[in-house]
Amino acid sequence: MNRLWPYSLFLCSATLAWATPGWCWGPAGHRVIGADALAMLDATARAEVVEILGSDSNDVIDEACSWPDTVRETAEWEWSAPQHYVNIPRSAAHYDRSRDCPDDLCVIEGIGKYARELGNADITGEQRWQAFAWLCHLVGDLHQPLHAGYRDDRGGNQVEIKYRGESHNLHQFWDRVLINERLASGDDWDKPGQGCSGPKAGSNWDPASVSDWADESHDLVARFAYPPAAEIDEAFADQCWLVTRRQWVKAAKRLAQVLNSALGEVE
Repeated sequence: MNRLWPYSLFLCSATLAWATPGWCWGPAGHRVIGADALAMLDATARAEVVEILGSDSNDVIDEACSWPDTVRETAEWEWSAPQHYVNIPRSAAHYDRSRDCPDDLCVIEGIGKYARELGNADITGEQRWQAFAWLCHLVGDLHQPLHAGYRDDRGGNQVEIKYRGESHNLHQFWDRVLINERLASGDDWDKPGQGCSGPKAGSNWDPASVSDWADESHDLVARFAYPPAAEIDEAFADQCWLVTRRQWVKAAKRLAQVLNSALGEVE
């Protein structure tokens, strides 16, 4: 596969993508999560990632971690759209695989699938590149609360809101509108390294914990995702931005743990 083609497609169609339901965090969020995760890898895992990607530059990480969104509407990858999210009923507090992901095509089962593939040294280099790209992307996706939202409103896509005089749906507001507005105003959270500068992540990742991450995001939906009125005020926007930044930090640390577990030193 020519990786430059989907990346160029992404850059050329970014404006259209902002209006597409279900896209998560935008390139800024996936870039921060991916780059900050690499900063927390042990030496062995980092060397493996560099071998898989060909570099550890921010541009290369950005390309890989955003790639699943660049190809999701192509004929080859249209099957993958449900892999970016999971729907959990409003009345449920916990993910149930048989109820919420019976065909294993959702973000939770996708993370487990691509973690296993990434750790398989017998697959092709292209397959491992795609496994890393999907893993980076889906860990980010799962930490956007509405990607563990409700089926009846399509994760907020059918909830119309206004922010600063412009109409959007709630999913768009969380995915891109708020992020673009805050970063354009000078917030430096689009710069890799701003969120996670702590010690190296461990390698004791338990695949079963991914359902706990989904439960956390689902709980955030109930507590923070929906504004009290259709017109979003600055107090609600500030709260959403705080939740977003905290989720980016969690996602980066957890992605690093998954990568260390799949590729890193044996503890």
